[in-house]
Amino acid sequence: MILFNLKLAIRNLLKNRIYSVLIVGGFAIGFATVILIGLYYHNETTVNNDFPNHKNIYRIYDVKMNRCNLNWDLFPVLTNDYASVENACPLDYSCGMKFPVKNDLAQTSTEVEYLLSTTNNFFSLFSVEMEESVSSEPFKDKESVVISREVAQALFGKENPLGQQINVGNYFLGTVSGIFKKLPENSSFQAEVILNSENEKFRMSHTVSNGKRYDPTNLFVMLKNGTGAKAFANELNRSTTLKALDVDSLSLQKLDDIYLSKLTVKSRHAKGNTTLLKIFLAIAVLILLLSSINFLNYSISMQYAKLKEIGISKSNGASRRDLISYTFTEVSLGILIALIISFLITILALPYSEMLFGKTLLVHWHDWLAVLPFFGTAVIFTILLNSLAPIYVLSKFEITEFLSGFKGKRNRRQLGKQALLSFQLIVSIALIAVVMIIFKQLNFVKHSDLGFNREKLVRLDIPYKFERSETLSQEIAKLSFVEESSLSYGCPGMINHKMGSNTGEKSFPVNCIPVDNNFVKTIGVELLEGRNFLGGEKNKACLINEEAFKQFGWDTYEGKKFDNGQDGGYNVVGIIEDFKFESFHQTVEPLALLYTGATDGNVLSARLSPGNIGQQIDQIKQIWETLSPYEPFSFTFYDVFFQSLYEKEERLAGSITLFSIIAIVLTCMGILGQIFLISLNRTKEIGVRKVNGAKVSEILVLLNVDFLTWVVVAFVIATPIAWYATHKWLENFAYQTTLSWWIFALAGLLALGIALLTVSWQSWKAATRNPVEALRYE
Repeated sequence: MILFNLKLAIRNLLKNRIYSVLIVGGFAIGFATVILIGLYYHNETTVNNDFPNHKNIYRIYDVKMNRCNLNWDLFPVLTNDYASVENACPLDYSCGMKFPVKNDLAQTSTEVEYLLSTTNNFFSLFSVEMEESVSSEPFKDKESVVISREVAQALFGKENPLGQQINVGNYFLGTVSGIFKKLPENSSFQAEVILNSENEKFRMSHTVSNGKRYDPTNLFVMLKNGTGAKAFANELNRSTTLKALDVDSLSLQKLDDIYLSKLTVKSRHAKGNTTLLKIFLAIAVLILLLSSINFLNYSISMQYAKLKEIGISKSNGASRRDLISYTFTEVSLGILIALIISFLITILALPYSEMLFGKTLLVHWHDWLAVLPFFGTAVIFTILLNSLAPIYVLSKFEITEFLSGFKGKRNRRQLGKQALLSFQLIVSIALIAVVMIIFKQLNFVKHSDLGFNREKLVRLDIPYKFERSETLSQEIAKLSFVEESSLSYGCPGMINHKMGSNTGEKSFPVNCIPVDNNFVKTIGVELLEGRNFLGGEKNKACLINEEAFKQFGWDTYEGKKFDNGQDGGYNVVGIIEDFKFESFHQTVEPLALLYTGATDGNVLSARLSPGNIGQQIDQIKQIWETLSPYEPFSFTFYDVFFQSLYEKEERLAGSITLFSIIAIVLTCMGILGQIFLISLNRTKEIGVRKVNGAKVSEILVLLNVDFLTWVVVAFVIATPIAWYATHKWLENFAYQTTLSWWIFALAGLLALGIALLTVSWQSWKAATRNPVEALRYE
């Protein structure tokens, strides 16, 4: 019987080739999308899970100050004073900017993006293995540095790097004591060079708060089995030692939660977007439903196309069980074929996952096993739905009705079909609106005023301890196409210093940029009150932004001082407009421009006049190579840099657009199937109307008016859903575009246009058909 049903199912699939290809192919594309999104969801929700002890590892953060960078001196306290701590380590992490790493002896160099500063405990806590090492521990002494295999090959080639000295960022001089194996790829932090932070010179961050200097760092602990995170946090908060270390109100965050956490603790670890993840998951569910609805309509349609065949089978003794067995076989065959095709599509699409999701999906065999229950459940649900629903519908009718073609009773199932089609239209309208709002927000953040003039403003990155910064600045300023130039330590998009406001209990961090006296003019930021710096005010004067002035709570800036706890502080000589020195995800924070002359600056900003940009950069590069032939020439334009801050959102917007198009195509297939069946069911009615003088336009209206009603209903339901989804997504941005009414109206009109275009060609075929063909058997 099974073999007979299988042969019959194959025959019916081949008999209706076009319809079968559309439905099976559409389901394959839809399910491939579901698989890709499922793998992405699994990838995002398992970040850091590849560390063997990940379930017992926590990061400590200060709840009151909303920060994870704590005093490095807390590390020995954790390891020595708390019996419930099995292991602990500091971890200062830098990413997002390139550091030159040089082998001065061989005059070879490379650039790294991921730099860590930690202790030997890090390697045992995170189970990081060493490929080679000169001692039993990765760091032999305080001057030790360990590097990745890639860095070793770039600097030393085939030569043994152990015991050799390297220069990291012209700041850290250390001796290579080991080569470590790569960290798990799916983690919130990476490493190319690891420094020993037991050496104070190797600690990357320094800050001053309330007149005290300390080295901020992340602190991770691995608790012993049976120790609760809350209980340990309470134990920490009861300690009087912590008050002396400028920390209080501590809490613990799971390592597994760092990537998708809603906590904004100013972490440099990679962060995921839970809202976008939910949007992707919702799209996957919707696409699965759309594919299932299309397949369901196909299954029911095929049953109705075989009414007399089913009637004959029942009159010859076929039981309900036989009908279910055949339908189950036919549906399973179609879905199995679609499933095989969908896995092939997924495998072909995986290499392009970065284009789809903004990150490369790292899929291993255990990842497939992890998501298999979800996919298996989805397949079983689809098979059961598409097998049982047609039988449920057809089992209500008698044998005589099967043989007569259900004359007069076809309208019983129209309400259900209308509901399914309305659902498909709701999804399409909502997705169109969501995509339009995402692109509207991206356009808003990329073209909104940043508070300074970023046009034709170029940034040159100057290596640390570069001895000819002032000469470089002077030579570049002489170029005819350079309108203004300025040296600074930091710039918009790269803040290197934060200092406490030293205002007692209401103390707050202030972002600081040491600058020369031409910075304001070069950047093009507006001076709202006061004046610019004077020549004799080096290390004595500063400008603050509006947000800093507001948080200081002053009535006037005159006579006020920013007490940074060093050398008597800086006299405030004016207030500048708030300008964006981070992305639109964050609000503008307090900022101070410290007039130091920036002779040791790490950034040279230059505003170029209109002209051939390529030639201008070449001339700047010639000056650079003349003054520093062994340092890499690195530059970026400010407008390009600030647009790159939203690269991930752009890629995600592109992928959502692609998935939305797939959903819309599936909806169109559903509409096409509906109008095909309606035209088929009403063939004789159309023939009679035409014989009685009905015009083609009247027939078109007759067939299309129902679809217009469904679109209107779908628009009313889809609009609040789309508004809520995009409103939640926009919460990721501190500055947001408006949710304009016309976006939702346009989404509805587009859906209406798509529906009518899909319907019209089949309606036209039905309306222009010769009525004799429809009535010849009556």
